[in-house]
Amino acid sequence: VDLVRTGSSTQKKRRAQLSQSGLDICARRTALSTDQMSSDSGKFTERARTFAENIWDVAFRFFKRNLPVIARLLLMMTFFDDGLRMIYNWNNQTRYFQHSWKINATVAAIAVSLNMAGQLAGCMLVLLRRRVEWGCGILFTNIVFQAVMYEYFKHPKYILRSLSLTGCVLLLLLDHWSERKSMDPGLLKVRKEDRTRMLLQLAGRCLVGFMFVSLAQLGPGYPIMLSTVAGYVLLVCVIVGFRTRECAIILALQFFLVTVVTRAWWFLPWNSSDRDFVKYEFYQAMSAV
Repeated sequence: VDLVRTGSSTQKKRRAQLSQSGLDICARRTALSTDQMSSDSGKFTERARTFAENIWDVAFRFFKRNLPVIARLLLMMTFFDDGLRMIYNWNNQTRYFQHSWKINATVAAIAVSLNMAGQLAGCMLVLLRRRVEWGCGILFTNIVFQAVMYEYFKHPKYILRSLSLTGCVLLLLLDHWSERKSMDPGLLKVRKEDRTRMLLQLAGRCLVGFMFVSLAQLGPGYPIMLSTVAGYVLLVCVIVGFRTRECAIILALQFFLVTVVTRAWWFLPWNSSDRDFVKYEFYQAMSAV
C-alpha cells in the first residue's frame, strides 16, 4: 500500500511538473509573439512617421516657395472677376448708374469703363510685379470709387467688406516692401524699430478680419455656431499676433471650406439672378483667405 501511495504521489508530482513546464513554454511563446508584435508595430509606426514627415517636408517646401504667388492670385481674384463682370454685364451696369445717379448713358459708360480699367490694370501690375505701388494705389482708388458709386456706405455689411479689401491690399503692399528682406511664408516680419510698418501690419490684419465678420453666420445649429465662435477666437489670435502662423493656417482652411460649401456659385443656373452675387461674395472671401 505504501509503495502504491508513493508511486501515485510521484506520478502526481511529475504531472504537475509537466503541466508547469507546459505553462512556462506557452508563456514564453506568448511573450515572444508579443515582443514580435510590438517590434512590428514599432516598425510600422516608425515607417508611418517617416512617411508623414516626408510628405510634410515636401508640402512645406512647396508652400514656402509658392505661397506668396498663391496669396496674390487669391487676392486679385475678386478684382479680376469684378473687372470682367463690367465687360459681359455692361448693359446692366450702365443702367444701374443711370438709374441711381440720374446721369446720361455717356457718363454712365465712362464710370463703368473707369471701374473696369482700374481693376484690370491694378491686377496686372500686381501679378506681373511691375509697379506694385502703382497697382496697389489704383486698387485703393477703385475700392473708394466703388464704395461711393455703388453706395456701399448705406449698408454696414458692404462697408466691412470694402475695409477688408483695403486691408488685403495694404498687406500686399507691405509684402512688396518687405520682399527684399527675410520673412516667413505668408507672414510679414517687420523690424521692431520700424513702428510705422508694424502699425500698418496691425491695421491690415484688423481690416482683413472684417471680411470674416461680414460673411460669418451664426445659424441655429450647434456646428455652425461652434465653427463661427472658433473662427472668431482664431481671428483674435491672428490680430494680436499669438501663434499667428498656426492660427492663420487653421482659420484660412476653415474659411476656405465654409466658403466653398456655402457659396458654391458653380451649381447655380446660368440665368439665375443670384449667380453673380454669390460668385462676387465667393471671390471676396477668397481674398480674405
